[in-house]
Amino acid sequence: MRRVLVTGAGGFVGSHFAPYLAGRGFEVRAIDVHPPARPPGAGVDFRVQDIRELQGLAAALEGVETVFNLASVHLDVHATPEQFESVNVRALEQLIRLSAAARVRRLVQVSSVGVYGHVAHPPAAEDAPLNPDNEYERTKAAGERAAREAAQRTGLDLVIVRPSWVYGVGCPRTRKLIGSLRKRRFFFIGRGNNLRHPIYIDDLLTALELTAAAGPEVAGSTFNIAGPRWMTVEEMVGEFARALQVPPPALHAPRWLGLSVGWAAEQVSAVVGAEPPVSRRTLAFFENDNAFDIGAARHSLGFDPKTDLAGGARAVIASYSAAS
Repeated sequence: MRRVLVTGAGGFVGSHFAPYLAGRGFEVRAIDVHPPARPPGAGVDFRVQDIRELQGLAAALEGVETVFNLASVHLDVHATPEQFESVNVRALEQLIRLSAAARVRRLVQVSSVGVYGHVAHPPAAEDAPLNPDNEYERTKAAGERAAREAAQRTGLDLVIVRPSWVYGVGCPRTRKLIGSLRKRRFFFIGRGNNLRHPIYIDDLLTALELTAAAGPEVAGSTFNIAGPRWMTVEEMVGEFARALQVPPPALHAPRWLGLSVGWAAEQVSAVVGAEPPVSRRTLAFFENDNAFDIGAARHSLGFDPKTDLAGGARAVIASYSAAS
């Protein structure tokens, strides 16, 4: 797997992963529909390329042994159902067909634990019921199904990973959380006692490399990838507050107010062409239980997340402080 392709390399995870692989000695080809926000670094051949464009994608796959598909429509609350479908499902099917034709050794599809929706009986293993409740989650689940079917038809070695709530430098959600805590503007919607399962970006990068390096016995498998432990939202936010050395937030708004504020913010942001500070999708952060069993990844991949939230939060905040 010395020559690899990383799609979605301009996003949060991809912008960390491509240089990580290059630093590990891989020959990295990276594509994204947007130019990189920061220089990709030595050893990364970055191409501005839409994953939906057939000819350019076929060229990007030439000589590649392993593909990591991180491309997706995700955080844009104004994206249409067609946009989600075109990238998260149809482009993925095309990528698998072209990868099989290019004799790619393995394709690692980066999905999301969002496909579970609310976990009724935490922690969820990979065979737990899927209950996606927004367009992103629904198309990620549909993309998984389409990917498995396409891989079976073509004989491609496919492994699906479902990362949990990833945080780190460059993550828009992490930056928004830190900014609102620093300005004392963060508030909970509801009680804040639902479960979240954060994973630090460095641990996710390790997991992705392990997934690609594992033997043929994992072909066709799906793995949850999450951090050392799950916790309540209140505890998670409190760790970031402690790392910032600010008081933990105490305001809890009722659900109806959160819905109203989210709806209003979406309408205003659509007019001005910006992302809203909160949205109705924000409610899932405060309502859904997200806790996951990572035993399969530990056993089959040798995955062992090293970074607890307290250490990860301090590292992120120190990096932002050093850059300011």
